Amino acid sequence: MNTPSMEWGHHDWTGTAADFHAMELPAERAMWWCHVETPTVILGSTQSVDDVNQNIADESGVLVSRRRSGGGAVFVHPTDSVWVDITISRNDPLWKDDVAKSMLWLGELFVEALSPWVQANVYRDSFSTGIDGRVVCFASSSPGEVFVGANKLVGISQRRSRDGARFQCVLYRHWRPSEWSHVLASQDVQSRVADIAVATLDIPALTLVNAISEQLSLLGGGQSG
Repeated sequence: MNTPSMEWGHHDWTGTAADFHAMELPAERAMWWCHVETPTVILGSTQSVDDVNQNIADESGVLVSRRRSGGGAVFVHPTDSVWVDITISRNDPLWKDDVAKSMLWLGELFVEALSPWVQANVYRDSFSTGIDGRVVCFASSSPGEVFVGANKLVGISQRRSRDGARFQCVLYRHWRPSEWSHVLASQDVQSRVADIAVATLDIPALTLVNAISEQLSLLGGGQSG
């Protein structure tokens, strides 16, 4: 068995969400900061395309894409959101066979990285969709995600393979649901998106990414969570 490197790679990527999701990232310790050029609603891997109105999205200049990790739709924006993917190999000490515990270490890392600006906590209860979580990611709660009180700060989904895991993480500098909720097909869901409890951090994206990267660099080979 190969011993995985404990060093963390750092990659910056700019382009469309669709192109980034199509990339097969190496199963190694790395953080990928994804800069999207266009506002995009990203559907979960098993989510129905009927959850969005493609015609309205086209008219509004909002792209619709799909990721290969689960959960509801996530909105990403060139400046309002911060999107990073974290990868590890299956041989990494951070890997957990138990999916319910597999993201806890990452949530703890975000809590530490963001502690200069906010006091947050890791959600450790069972997965809950709430009312609209199967349609909109930030309406649900998954073990390992990060909350400020009852407000979600960091949404995390993951794609697991025989080689490793890819954790897809989004937080918001600004939460403006009116910019994209109208592309959702259900008017009932549209009407509730504005009430989703979301915590934001109006901190420069580079500052946040550097803090996450620095916290990763402090992470040794031991297990967490």
